[in-house]
Amino acid sequence: MRKIIVALAACLVLSGCGLGRWEGEIRFRVSSINTCYDGYSDVICATRIYLDLVGDLPGGAPEPSAFKGAFVEPDDFVDESKVRDEVAVGDEIICVGEEQSEAFDYLNGNPLQLSKCRMA
Repeated sequence: MRKIIVALAACLVLSGCGLGRWEGEIRFRVSSINTCYDGYSDVICATRIYLDLVGDLPGGAPEPSAFKGAFVEPDDFVDESKVRDEVAVGDEIICVGEEQSEAFDYLNGNPLQLSKCRMA
């Protein structure tokens, strides 16, 4: 019985490693800032900072096309209070990109999340 439990545990560990869970810092340039965007039923006013990739992605990262249309919001920054006053179009920021293992889509059908952003 113990051998079966050990074998199952090993399979779970190996399959977890095979999911390709990835995390790394990514450099972006702010392409636009939008304070209101269309919601599900009406207009929702909230700040979205749209991003374009700058430079190369870290090893193991998804393809650059996965980050097309990427955006962050003020609460994705380390210091949320500074974002509203200091981030402008053309600024470069660095965010932590993380591939999520949950079954939800974040960017272009890929389970990615951007967080812990800061000015470059």
